[in-house]
Amino acid sequence: MILNLLKGKPMKKILLSLICLLLSSCSNYRELNNLAAIISIGVDKGKEDGYRVTFQVVNPGQLTKIGGNSPGLPLINYPVEGETLNDAYRKSSAIIPREIITSHLSLLIIGEEQAREGIYPLLDSFERAKQTRSSVLVFISRGMSAEEVLEVVEPIESNPTKSMISTTENNKKMYGIGDLIPIYELVHLFSSEGKDPIITGISHSKPKEGESQSQNLEKMTPSVIEVNGVGLFKNDRLVRWLDGEQARTAQMILSESKSTTFPFSCSQIDSGSNKEKLTLTTRGISSTLTTKVKNSEILLTIDIVLPADVSDFNCNMDLEDPKTIERLEETLEEEVKSQMNQVMETVQKEQTDVFGFGEKLSKSNPKYWEKHKKEWDDLFSKASFSININSKISNTGMRTNTFEMK
Repeated sequence: MILNLLKGKPMKKILLSLICLLLSSCSNYRELNNLAAIISIGVDKGKEDGYRVTFQVVNPGQLTKIGGNSPGLPLINYPVEGETLNDAYRKSSAIIPREIITSHLSLLIIGEEQAREGIYPLLDSFERAKQTRSSVLVFISRGMSAEEVLEVVEPIESNPTKSMISTTENNKKMYGIGDLIPIYELVHLFSSEGKDPIITGISHSKPKEGESQSQNLEKMTPSVIEVNGVGLFKNDRLVRWLDGEQARTAQMILSESKSTTFPFSCSQIDSGSNKEKLTLTTRGISSTLTTKVKNSEILLTIDIVLPADVSDFNCNMDLEDPKTIERLEETLEEEVKSQMNQVMETVQKEQTDVFGFGEKLSKSNPKYWEKHKKEWDDLFSKASFSININSKISNTGMRTNTFEMK
């Protein structure tokens, strides 16, 4: 058909012109050196009623020079004060010398002080933005401002945004404290009923030293990004932090902890054993949460499936004996149950239902929920709960019993 059209000279000229236009350039093409691509935003409480917003912009001229002889860092932070987030965004044009775009934005860090006052207005701004994706990840800076968190440049990951995301992903796989929460998930929580947010905390491993962040690249033990607990929210306000084992346990209840470790002394398994240590590594943790009403009493139930492997074993016990494996499983179940009891007592005390028991009730007993949802915080704090854990050790590694020293 095209060959037939080309036989006519006028049509041939039109087709050639169209091909030339398609090959020459894109209509919305813009040079990278004329753009300021914002990849992270830090929001702190402002001096008065507004916000102090830090826009982290890519410096394309330095992306390939880090570690070389050329001065400069691959990223630039522009802090701006504004009454609202969009007010600060517009005001940033006074100090950012290029056309600003947010289509590459992937991280929002909210300062702890601001998080305690509320984060809903910030999410509303992001929901309305045309360029910004709703998959932007949200963290809470802990013990420091969001601006300070965005100031650290590491030797391995010179991009703080990538460092925070990859460190959290790695922690989720290896130990289970952190989780990645996108804006659209938070918006869903705020616009639905029966579940409060839980957001990963982020900070530095140690205070920044020196005036220049380039000095951090030359240290054997530099300041690095650190996953630092999880924040419990009531509605849109941060009310408390969970740390270490409690933070990990909260993620286990949510089925977000993929793998973690539980070290024990040998004497915890068998009082007649030695004083050495063993480690059980869990894999593929899954939980089921249910909420029931019986005789006007709220009953919360957590069922956990806890597969585990033996990853360290320096005890004078026989791993080929089924009774030894049974004792290991029982000890693991008791320890996890104890930790979960502590976490449940904490969230009930704070009246923050971060595990979504209210959401479960709204689906299983909608009539009761509609009648009592306004008093759910109080009902949740007084509810009875039970925890059932099923642990199964199926692997002892590349060997069964520990080799003998001669």
